[in-house]
Amino acid sequence: MKTAIQWLKEQYIERGETLPLGVFEEAKEMEIKQLIKAHIDGFDHIVAEFKKQEYAEQYFNQTFKNQTNEPN
Repeated sequence: MKTAIQWLKEQYIERGETLPLGVFEEAKEMEIKQLIKAHIDGFDHIVAEFKKQEYAEQYFNQTFKNQTNEPN
């Protein structure tokens, strides 16, 4: 599954358009934090506090990071 930022980056690449250096990377980092926070919030009453971040990062990596072939 692609994130919205990964899809947007592909659209720019396909059209040969560019944005200022670092814009996609900054947006991607923001999106990662939002996805992880959303996952943590969903576990609010189920999982022990110390495991929430670990589970959220594992979810993100399995769902988005490892299953995309994002162009560099």
